[in-house]
Amino acid sequence: METPRRKLRDLHLENVQSISTPICIPPSPLLKTLGHGTGVSVYRLDRSPRLGQARSPWAVKRITQNPRIKRDPVFNERIMYEAQILRKLKHPNIVGFRGLVTGPEGASTLVLEVCNTSLGSILEERHDEDLGPLPPKNTLKMIMDVAKALDFLHNEARLLHGDLKSFNVLIKGEFEICKLCDFGVSMPLDENGEVNMIKKCYVGTCLWSAPEVIDQVEIIDSKADIFSFGLVIYETLALVPPHTLELDEALGEDLDNSHDLDSNKKNNKQQGQKLDFTDSTDTSVNLVEEKSESDFMEVSQQDEVDESSYEEEDNTKENEISGFSLNNLESAYGTRPPLPVAFQLSADYNCIVELFYLCTNALSEDRPAARTIWQSLENNTVTDGSGGD
Repeated sequence: METPRRKLRDLHLENVQSISTPICIPPSPLLKTLGHGTGVSVYRLDRSPRLGQARSPWAVKRITQNPRIKRDPVFNERIMYEAQILRKLKHPNIVGFRGLVTGPEGASTLVLEVCNTSLGSILEERHDEDLGPLPPKNTLKMIMDVAKALDFLHNEARLLHGDLKSFNVLIKGEFEICKLCDFGVSMPLDENGEVNMIKKCYVGTCLWSAPEVIDQVEIIDSKADIFSFGLVIYETLALVPPHTLELDEALGEDLDNSHDLDSNKKNNKQQGQKLDFTDSTDTSVNLVEEKSESDFMEVSQQDEVDESSYEEEDNTKENEISGFSLNNLESAYGTRPPLPVAFQLSADYNCIVELFYLCTNALSEDRPAARTIWQSLENNTVTDGSGGD
């Protein structure tokens, strides 16, 4: 009689692989807030030791308690969709999936690996403190890690990320490793590495979108992510979101969380909160999610935030913004933004600037593949052309 094969177990993935393993999530007020956006909040869950051994913390992502949000199923559906995707993605440069918990009312909670911060938060702090562009060593590390994650997504997982931006790049330690997150709006690539946009809906953020996305062409491919990646590289140089440098200068201050124009920055600082850097489902925290001036001017409604004391200042700021041509901003979507002239970049940035230009070529076939990017960096050279997938 053949001996039954012993079930293999990977202890650190036990909660991922075993549906029966219980994951107990405390109520939100008992958790430390990492970030939030319209529809979702992200918390830190510190786990108690087990058998005398310390356990790593988790990041917990769930829909907010706003009654309007709770009645809208789209946010909960995206959390479940993201869990379905992350469960299958095993890569060192993609945030780790830890579990999915469904509450008594059907609300889902996504449990993830926790990271120190996001690239967007780091760049925002550098902007606030006038520290200049991200050091080239850190930028090149980020480019290498994210390029490897995109290579895996495009060629093995057959997925288009669909919402690549600095707040969806998580950082562990002092740039020891960078991880791509937020797959709630990702789209499957077909056997040709393409997405039929007639059948799918692109739900990315306009500021980072590729020209073919803005033009609403019928077929897009993985190079749409590469264009967005080029704009993330731009952010490491300009320290503001793409296409907002002139607006940032007009306001005389940086944009709230690099993609929000309301007064929540003051509220967040006073309340010790950070905006969500793991949520791609956000539709009102993002600077521009829909292509209309009215949406752009709309102040996002966030839970438990009293904005009445800032009403007068908000009106002044809106008047200032009104004086700025928002039509110019909208017309810039899908284009390569100019680099800031205020920063004098050393020769160490040459490779970074070259990659920014290559990734933001107007034609998708002229952009390098993710594999070409990281292999070029490994070889300490940057090649032109599209590269092969």
